[in-house]
Amino acid sequence: MMWQLIKQDVRFQVRHGFYIVYVFVSLFYIWILRWMPLDVRKYAAPVIVLMDPAAVGFFIVGAGVLLERSQGVLDPLFVTPIRLQHYIWSKALTLAFLGFVSGEAVTVGSFGISGMTWLGSVGLYAIAVIMSLFGLALAVRARTVNVFFIQASFVMTVLLLPLLTYFHLVSSSFVSVLPTSAALCLLSSRLESLSWMEAAALVANLGLWLVMAYQLAYRACERYLMQVGEGR
Repeated sequence: MMWQLIKQDVRFQVRHGFYIVYVFVSLFYIWILRWMPLDVRKYAAPVIVLMDPAAVGFFIVGAGVLLERSQGVLDPLFVTPIRLQHYIWSKALTLAFLGFVSGEAVTVGSFGISGMTWLGSVGLYAIAVIMSLFGLALAVRARTVNVFFIQASFVMTVLLLPLLTYFHLVSSSFVSVLPTSAALCLLSSRLESLSWMEAAALVANLGLWLVMAYQLAYRACERYLMQVGEGR
């Protein structure tokens, strides 16, 4: 059942041009980075790679879910044997994979294959899944596209606060607990070495946020399906 949902989601994303969007976004980011001097590029690349699955993926998953709602795709889930967790993970994993591939393509296109690190790849895919789950939770709750974009913009602003500390504009212990902070540290780990304890702490941070993001998405979808059931 899970594999069938994944194939259906991939077909849905291809049919509605999600892959085309990511190709153009990736090419644009690569062009921007290649235009920069190497020293600036090394400093800016982790931010741009983070923004790829974080910002773009966050809004893309919301747009996809809202589109499915408008087409009545979600309503039949209430009367089918599809498990809710399968639906959620199918959405999150397929959209996160798009963001992950796009981010890795930007890295390779900017620095070559040597620019990829296993820590950066872990951080990239983890934050892509987390942001997809957050986007799913917001999109299911939102009644209109405008409401979703207002709420998503606020959440995105909070999640991107670690960029202020990355550029040394502010210093705050609060932003260090956000998943985007951990992902940014892993993505920029090629610039400064991390001990295994530091790397483990960052991965654990992303793991905890992954659990919390899934719980938020599950509860939001469950509430939506209950409302659909009461309306029948």
